[in-house]
Amino acid sequence: MELKQLRYFLGVCDAGSIAQAARALHIAQPALSRQIAALEAELGVTLFTRLPRGVAPTRPGEALRERALDILGRANAVGEQVRVASRGLAGTLRIGVMPGYSGIPQLAAAILKLHEASPAVEVRIEAMHSAEQLDQLHRHELDLGILAWRSPLDAAFAGVPIFDDRMALALPADWPQARRKKPLWLRDLAGKPLLVFPRERSPVHYDKMVQACAAAGVRPAQCKVSVTDSLTMAGMVAAGLGYAIAPLSFQRQWAAQVAFRPAVDLDIPFTLELVGLAQRHDPLSAHFQRIWQSANPPRPG
Repeated sequence: MELKQLRYFLGVCDAGSIAQAARALHIAQPALSRQIAALEAELGVTLFTRLPRGVAPTRPGEALRERALDILGRANAVGEQVRVASRGLAGTLRIGVMPGYSGIPQLAAAILKLHEASPAVEVRIEAMHSAEQLDQLHRHELDLGILAWRSPLDAAFAGVPIFDDRMALALPADWPQARRKKPLWLRDLAGKPLLVFPRERSPVHYDKMVQACAAAGVRPAQCKVSVTDSLTMAGMVAAGLGYAIAPLSFQRQWAAQVAFRPAVDLDIPFTLELVGLAQRHDPLSAHFQRIWQSANPPRPG
């Protein structure tokens, strides 16, 4: 059974005559009769009663008419939904976000504006490190990522800068080093437990921390607590379990519990970006990126 046959069947129902339906459907009457006969043969029922003038649906024909209207209505709706999706106005947008950055105002502004412009779009936010985001972007398991530490030489990705951040020392608020007025050096924390996450979570971030400590001649004490991300790490610092090298921007969330201090010998800047695959032509991702740009115009200067 084909959708075309159902349309022909409904045309005959509406016209009450095969001849009139053939004219309305722009099909030869014998061809229309063959289509109706084929439909009846497939279903094993008689769909029309022949009248002196025209035809009328039988009881099975009435049942088919009801179902055909529903099926064709759904088919038309599918077509419209696909056309809407092709313009980036519907579907699910999957965005990865580095832990600790889901609350950035740029993301909230773009999502609010997206929902105003395209209420049929669903946004799914998933927290994960940059390396995992890049991997999932490659596999089309994410559409966009808010991340850092990607290689500028990797032409597979294209990014829009969000803001510049830098690493700082995150200290328990009651440590003496947190209350010092003089500039801090990494060596001031020698012997203190340094909280880190496994290297595979964010290799570039991890390596830069290790290099900074090595350059300063510091061998941090081994911490017995393993964490999975920077946000959890900040929570462990707040609990007094050690110190961390964490993004300075985290101080907005943790100011009451964690002291964030620059260190003279800690220079690890990075840029947070909205990143997608350069050659992926996804209308929904492109639509969101345009909205992102309009919701977050570049600041003058």
